[in-house]
Amino acid sequence: MNKSKIDLEELAKKIFVSKSIFQPNLTSQLSCETAILKIKKNFKVLDLGCGSGIIGIAIMKNFNNIRMYCSDLDKKSVKIAKNNFIKHKLIADVREGNLFNPWKGKRFDYIINDVSGISSIIAKKSVWFMNKVPCNSGKDGTDLTISVIKESPIYLTKKGLIQIPLISLSNVKKVVKIAKRNFSEINIIKSKDWFLPPGMENLLKIMNKLKLKKYINFEKKFGRIICNTSIAVCRKPRIYQ
Repeated sequence: MNKSKIDLEELAKKIFVSKSIFQPNLTSQLSCETAILKIKKNFKVLDLGCGSGIIGIAIMKNFNNIRMYCSDLDKKSVKIAKNNFIKHKLIADVREGNLFNPWKGKRFDYIINDVSGISSIIAKKSVWFMNKVPCNSGKDGTDLTISVIKESPIYLTKKGLIQIPLISLSNVKKVVKIAKRNFSEINIIKSKDWFLPPGMENLLKIMNKLKLKKYINFEKKFGRIICNTSIAVCRKPRIYQ
């Protein structure tokens, strides 16, 4: 096992990532780095909302003794992910379906929540979710993440863990509150501030309105908008099902 740092931008050059599916970004990078730190040998790992499969591929390049499972709501993403795993000569169980629907009756040692986690209002106008990429995360960006948190105990092994992204373009406090209600331990593993990408400055008026409603949060420094992404790992469900 080699827990080396994975550069997803570099890996993205070696896989097919269609413009019509989700494009890997900083959250993807931090998610991958966190997973590599926490996953152990013989783990059954689920990448929920896998997109092109890039995170699963990166993880499998660091572990040769885990079982990888991936799913996505988008049929095109699933097809691309399957082809990318084959291209890299890696074996993964890749399925199509909404959230946990494809995994009824299964349990995992580690779940990567990779579903949309920012305000749908911003997402639809962003560089990440262009070209009809699905994003039904709600006005405050929490709908999908909260659903995953609440359902996950059914799909975790007794000592299983789930990682969730906390993105300031959503109601992070709300997500953390729900996570604490469902898990005894929540730890922030990775965190990084980032500038809003060029071309999205025209969203400032909308973003200010969302911030006033406490749907999202951000800072203004150096004449630019600064956001934050953190990755939390949750363990010990309060009610193990």
